[in-house]
Formats: sequence, C-alpha cells, structure tokens
Amino acid sequence: VCIVGGGFTGLWTALHITEQDPSVRVVIIERDLCGSGASGRNGGFCMSWMSKATGVLPLAGAQEGVRLLRAFADGVRRIGTYCEEHRIEADYRLDGWLWTATNPAQLEAWNSTIDILDNHGLHPFEALPREEVQQRSGSRLHLSGVFEAGIATLQPAKLARGLARVAGERGVVIHEQSPMTELVRSPEPVVRTARGSVKASSVVLALNAWAHELPDFRRSLLPIGVDAVITEPVPEQLARIGYSNGLAISDSRLAVDYYRTTPDGRLSLGKGGGKIPFAGRVGDRFDTESERSREVQDRLVHLYPELKGVPIAAAWQGPASRTANGMPYFGRLHDCPRIVYGHGYNGNGVGPSYTGGRILASLALDRNDEWSETPLVLRDKPTVFLPPEPFRYLGSKVVRAAVKRRTRLEDAGASPGGITRALSAM
Repeated sequence: VCIVGGGFTGLWTALHITEQDPSVRVVIIERDLCGSGASGRNGGFCMSWMSKATGVLPLAGAQEGVRLLRAFADGVRRIGTYCEEHRIEADYRLDGWLWTATNPAQLEAWNSTIDILDNHGLHPFEALPREEVQQRSGSRLHLSGVFEAGIATLQPAKLARGLARVAGERGVVIHEQSPMTELVRSPEPVVRTARGSVKASSVVLALNAWAHELPDFRRSLLPIGVDAVITEPVPEQLARIGYSNGLAISDSRLAVDYYRTTPDGRLSLGKGGGKIPFAGRVGDRFDTESERSREVQDRLVHLYPELKGVPIAAAWQGPASRTANGMPYFGRLHDCPRIVYGHGYNGNGVGPSYTGGRILASLALDRNDEWSETPLVLRDKPTVFLPPEPFRYLGSKVVRAAVKRRTRLEDAGASPGGITRALSAM
C-alpha cells in the first residue's frame, strides 16, 4: 500500500494497516515532512464529532450515526492511550472543551445539536451557568456555554512526529521531501516522484486540503486558511486569570475563534475564515507568515486584556478543508477503484483522523467491515458541489466580507441587515 500524505490521516492509516495485517508493505510519500501540512500547525484541539451531530446523524441514520459519534469520541481517548503506550510526548491533556457565546447573537447556538443528540440517547454536553463559564475560561467576554468533557488538547507537531517514529519502527517506509508528480491510474496504480516511483496494490490519497489540486476533488473540496498566534510563556498571568489547564475553548461565530493554553504557560489563539486559493492551486501559499496576525493578536487581547503587551512568539497560517456538505469524504476514485481517498474534516481532524485512518485501512485492504461499509464512504462521486471558478473565488470574497461585517455588527450588539445575513449564510 502506498500512502500519499504524511499527516495524521496517512500516518493513522499506515499504523492501522500494520496492526491489522503486519505482512503488508506500507510506503508513505510526503511532499515535505510528516506533519508539515495542516496536521502539525493546527490549534491542537483533539475533538470528537459530537458537535457535528446535525450532519452525522441525518447522513448515517440513527443506529450507524450513533455508532460513528461514539467511535469518534472513543478515538480521542485512544490517541491519549497510544501516546502513553508508545512514549509520544505530545502534551496530551484531557481537560474538555467549552463551546461558548461571546456576543448575544451566539447565545444557545448549540441548542439544535444538543436536541438531536438527546433524541438519540447521547448526552455529551453539560450546560454551565455564566459565572462558571467565565471562571473556567478566565474571560468575562463569555456570556454562556456548554462543556464537553471528552475533549483533549495537544501539541500537534509532536504527535505527528511521534506517529512517524512509531510507523518507522513498525516497518513503514517513509519518503519525506518527495512530492507526488504523477498518479498513474491502472489496475496496479503507480505513484511517481522526481526520484522514483512506487507500484502498489492500493494507493491511499491522504492529502486533506492538497486534494483540491486534483481535478477529481476540485468541485467538492475547498481549502480555506486559518491563522494563529501564540504568546511567549506567561504562566503567572494565566494562573491569575484562572486559565492554566488544557481546556479547549471556542466561540460560535461563523469564522470561529479557538484558543487553549500550553503546559509551559503560553496562550494560543486561532481564527477561521482566512484566504482561499484560486483554481486548485494550494502549493506553498499557506507556508508564508500569516497576513492576519495583527487581527488575531487583537482578538486575543480583546478576550484576555490582562495579556496586553505580552510578546507574541509566533504567528502562522495553515489550510483547513471545507466540503460542500460539511462532512468528510472517503471513497474510491471512480475510474480507478484501487485508489482510495479520505479528506475534508472541516477544521476538526486531529481526533477524527484516528477513525478516518481505520476507514481508509479497511478500504485499502479490501475488507468488508463496519468501516468500509459506513455511510461516510461514498459509493460514487460526490453529488454536492461547490460553485465552479471563477465564481467560487469571487463569491468567497463577497461571502467572507459579509461574515466579517455580520460579526462586527453582532459584537457591537447591532443586528445585520437582510443582505448581510443572506450572504453570510452562504
């Protein structure tokens, strides 16, 4: 099996394959370093998909949907156990997640999710009074919130490098600095690079946002930038405001803000809704310094004014992948079933990639089990499409401007107009 992409999805797929059938030879081809894509530069939220229940349950049905939601939740804990068993020092902390409202328009944004979970016998969220939300978060800007206990935070690059080490110890051959230059679609597909090629029984495309560069996925996947900053260590200040554990926090705005602390006393904050590439050209355009670092830093200080003047250690950006229906895609290429793929975690892939790897391992090994038969695996091409270019690129600018305008008005306690609401809803 040849896996293209050395991020979380590719690494977990390799590890699941070696566990299920140690006789299978596994090769990973990675364009840069394992974890150098979205896997190593995200916000470090290791989450379940309980917050995505309104998408999972209608798609998968009641019984299978509940099984999947429980599997994604179990994956969070299994990642922690895996780190312990294999001595991966990834700063894993199972301290839960606060889903909050930071302006009146966001109040009760989670109600529809909790209602559908309750109807299916799942109760992961605990409603907290406003005072407790503010106490746990260390910020008086939070007006309300709910708490999910089974969520962890971690240092994602440490996890990616640790998984790569374990994969190598299990006999997985990893070729870094080896971008795929050609994908030959044949009964025995071939992955070509500048310095060699791999012929395999199965090829796994674990490209996440970079899958957008392949014509097969250009209408069903949209890379979108996220930007983040992290402070220098300030453990004393964080202790004073009461936010020094591994609690993950995010708000309910369309371009979500998400933040956490680190074991050495830093605060990291990321913001969604960044730039979108034109016509599938992802390349290295997310490898440059964040263009929104000042905006993200201002948001951090707005939430935590006590940290004003604290030096910023780093600012960066990375690509998340957004699908047309908000759910990840797994499947086989229509014209070459020996090539399988999985991507589209919509900004929440650290935890779910563990289960995504199980799905891809079963597909690559041609197994008929609960993972290869899950409704998350498409039986044909995606049927829900994003607009074609140039309408998608131009439209994205209009929609993101409306989202920014709506957020600014709602933060000020004003109501956005009908056109702004309609555009931002897109």
